[in-house]
Amino acid sequence: MGERHLFVRLQDCELSCRFCDTPLSFVVNRFCRVEYPPLSKKYLHLNNPVSISDLNQTIARFDDPVISITGGEPLQKTPFLKAWLQTLEHSRRILLETAGVHFSEFRDIIDYIDIVSMDFKLKSSTGMHPWWQEHELFLKAALDKGKEVYIKAVMTRDTTDEDLEKGIRLLMTLDPNIPLILQPASVTQRFQAAPSLEQMYRWHSLTRELLPHVRVIPQMHKHMGIS
Repeated sequence: MGERHLFVRLQDCELSCRFCDTPLSFVVNRFCRVEYPPLSKKYLHLNNPVSISDLNQTIARFDDPVISITGGEPLQKTPFLKAWLQTLEHSRRILLETAGVHFSEFRDIIDYIDIVSMDFKLKSSTGMHPWWQEHELFLKAALDKGKEVYIKAVMTRDTTDEDLEKGIRLLMTLDPNIPLILQPASVTQRFQAAPSLEQMYRWHSLTRELLPHVRVIPQMHKHMGIS
């Protein structure tokens, strides 16, 4: 929040979170769209799959200090990421947005990443089985390498205290100073079960009693009308 980022969005995700707001991640697109100039709603079109040289030439048009790699799930494209990231200059910080379940793939590119934005995939939020073992391995690897880390947990009307408390306990065990962002799920055409303000207030109250760095932050790009 509050920093300029250049978002590079990769296709595909093996997960099926019921609150997913990026259904285009599952569609094979002929083109990669690049909004340029920023906020113009005008787009350049690159043929998919985009080459590393074309991607770097496109990135050179922007001066954002942070490159945020998102998806989909970026770690499903680890061979490309590994080849691409080692070509980048070190003047920009690299932020990886990830579900935190592809541990072996993460190890392959961890040295090229500065900031790890990892999700807690809460069972009651996603509608899938939990991923606590994978989350723990993921966080340990990031912390061992001295990476800047923060956690995001998407909260829905059906999220349970029990699931949130499991995440709290994991952070208290590994490093209670890792920031935790409670993010209210956005309403989409397919998903309507956004949490209430009262629910978010209660979850924040519960969490801040045990962790020092807890925030409630919505999806700001939704509020700003940025796709």
